[in-house]
Amino acid sequence: MSSESVPFVPPDAADALARLDMPMAEAMRTQRAVRRLHLDPVSREVLLPLLELSLKAPTSSNTQDWCYVVVEDRAQKERLAKLYRPLYRTFSPIERWAARRDPSRLRQMKPGEWQAEHFEELPVFVIPCYRRNLKHRPVGRPQISVASFYGSVYPAVQNLLLGCRAVGLGASLQTLPIWFVPMARRILGLPRSMNPVCIIPIGWARGRYGPTTRRPVEEVVHWDRYRNPAA
Repeated sequence: MSSESVPFVPPDAADALARLDMPMAEAMRTQRAVRRLHLDPVSREVLLPLLELSLKAPTSSNTQDWCYVVVEDRAQKERLAKLYRPLYRTFSPIERWAARRDPSRLRQMKPGEWQAEHFEELPVFVIPCYRRNLKHRPVGRPQISVASFYGSVYPAVQNLLLGCRAVGLGASLQTLPIWFVPMARRILGLPRSMNPVCIIPIGWARGRYGPTTRRPVEEVVHWDRYRNPAA
């Protein structure tokens, strides 16, 4: 009997949260963007502790001007899907054409295609948002304000992704579904001062985690200046 024919039973909250004791190095080595998800609901008893832990991340000047919009409502998901799919259908053929001679890259695109097809069926979206002010702005000049804006929220996002990995939830960071920020803001009921930063679809992962394959560190690290390898 294949694993696909065996009904999936989500772990209870206590068992799932006990997995947060996973060694940090193991979580980091095996974390990946997981887009194929079981469509079973994700308990708030599991999700809320992960969100709470994520907020232990540092933030610029300790401003903590963040919020999470958590979308479980099917109608809200459908509104976001209508915003997302036209963009996906615009960019996906371009990516497929660029990868037409690379079977491995084409295979890697399949989970994204599945996710786009099932977008409104996915269990829950977490949408991190950050408040704009004179110091923190997502666009415009000086560029230091842009770095400060995203640098104030993405550490919390990574904490959430690692927490999802530990408990067995699949998650991936995306920006295309909220590409049109004014429309996304309107759907989510956000004030003009609050910007959605990304969207994280979350559900119990289908299949196995890592280990992931990455380029050797020697090819990525440059000492003092670009293209200066380690001795």
